[in-house]
Amino acid sequence: MKVKEVACTANIAWSPAEQHPIYIAAGTAAQQLDATFSTTASLDIYALNMEQAGLEMEKKASLSTKHRFYKILWGKHGMSDGSLPNGIIAGGTDNGSVYLYDASKLLSNEEALITKTEQHTGSVKALDFNPFQGNLLATGASDSEIFIWDLNSPTNPMTPGAKAQPLDEISCVAWNRQVQHILASTSPGGQCIVWDLKKNEPIIKVTDHSSRIRCKAVVWHPDIATQMLLASEDDHMPVIQVWDLRFATSPLKVLENHQRGVLSMNWCQQDPDLLLSCGKDNRILVWNPNSAVQGGEVLYELPTTTQWSFDVQWCPRNPCLIANSSFDGHISVYSLMGGGGTVQAPQDQHVNQLVSSFPGMEPMPVPQQQVDTQTKAKPVLLKKPPKWLKRPAGASFGFGGKLLSFQQNKAPANQQPAHSSSSVFLSQVVTEPELVSRSKSLEEALSQGQFCEFCDGKIVKAVNNEEAEMWKFLKVSFEQEPRKHVIGLLGYDTHDLARKVALATGASMGLTNGVGGERWRRRNGTGGEDAGALLGNDGTRGRPR
Repeated sequence: MKVKEVACTANIAWSPAEQHPIYIAAGTAAQQLDATFSTTASLDIYALNMEQAGLEMEKKASLSTKHRFYKILWGKHGMSDGSLPNGIIAGGTDNGSVYLYDASKLLSNEEALITKTEQHTGSVKALDFNPFQGNLLATGASDSEIFIWDLNSPTNPMTPGAKAQPLDEISCVAWNRQVQHILASTSPGGQCIVWDLKKNEPIIKVTDHSSRIRCKAVVWHPDIATQMLLASEDDHMPVIQVWDLRFATSPLKVLENHQRGVLSMNWCQQDPDLLLSCGKDNRILVWNPNSAVQGGEVLYELPTTTQWSFDVQWCPRNPCLIANSSFDGHISVYSLMGGGGTVQAPQDQHVNQLVSSFPGMEPMPVPQQQVDTQTKAKPVLLKKPPKWLKRPAGASFGFGGKLLSFQQNKAPANQQPAHSSSSVFLSQVVTEPELVSRSKSLEEALSQGQFCEFCDGKIVKAVNNEEAEMWKFLKVSFEQEPRKHVIGLLGYDTHDLARKVALATGASMGLTNGVGGERWRRRNGTGGEDAGALLGNDGTRGRPR
């Protein structure tokens, strides 16, 4: 179900999961023109307010640029230490530069450009932030150029190794989701190279020799370090291949539901059983890439228009939301939790605008296929609930004192979770009379205020001295003079303490003055102080009269 929409032809990037509220960054797409044939470019930020009715999204910031973007990303670099409170936005442009923007300054309408790099010789079409180290940014351009940038000092980038031969354009780069020093890159020639940054060289080259594909995108499995997906933009081979590097001779399976080339795909990080893809067949599909169904299992197909979608993204903070960019000049946000429905297509809106501007113009007839599609639009739901909606554990009582419980199993640390599994336990609840009796006595003591009596009973039933002393100290807190009783439990006598204080200060005990009292009178001209005045009722030092 479509929930929000913006009229612009742009590449998109969700704000990081740590960012709240949720924003969408939109950079004007390179080599694309809208209905107005405008040549201007901008980087905009829109706020996603689901509580607001309507499809409109509020524009929070806009920055005019001299360049257009092939790819933009919104990373979390600087959010943890507060140097960049809203993260950093990176954009690969058509002039071979990579621009870095401060998202917080962009939202404040301040000068947001941090720096720009010009080391690439061609258009930068591939970007990816390292999920473990947010300061590492991988970029890819023409002539097999791949650079790794440290955003703390983005002046001297490193390369993962020697350039791949033959030289080709880098269409996509992707960091591994489990091993932080592994990077994958693809090129339209059909080759995917996996780089090891520790060794500074490629460790494997993945190529399907049985079928000719044009690799458009690569994504890693969120949980399994050795599995990846390759998408082909070739109209004669519109497939998504599932590869495992441990068996890199051929793909494990092939997803074959697109009729034309695949332009973008994105794997949900919260649920490995959800994969998003869009292609030249005007379709946006949600797959289960882990299903054993031949040709792939499609869980959901989003209701779209008759134009290609060239970018699709899961929302990192709320995975129920999906954003896509299409060539009809719209950015749309869909919710997987809602149904479908017949919504006026953006193309129809453009036709209505043209009709109002050109009097006497007759609208073009809609093809029968489009009419049938709009007529047959029905609410469609996911075939399986997402992982984030499933209960991790639960319990239910049954007849005869039985307790049924379940929980999700966690894979051992040295194993990779291939499939999620759960365990079910059936237990017999046994009543313990002793425990029930102790609970009742405690409830009676609390309701009647018999705290001291309850502690006395515990002292008598104590199995050792440590337990008895513990209950004695607990009982003291309910006495009228707790400090006096604490001194007694510590092994001191209050009268003995008073006598020692009197001898040390010259005060009398109230019976005879003694030598000390006589000296006190000679020095002060008065009688000796009573020890009771110097020592309080609770055994503490009193104030002189």
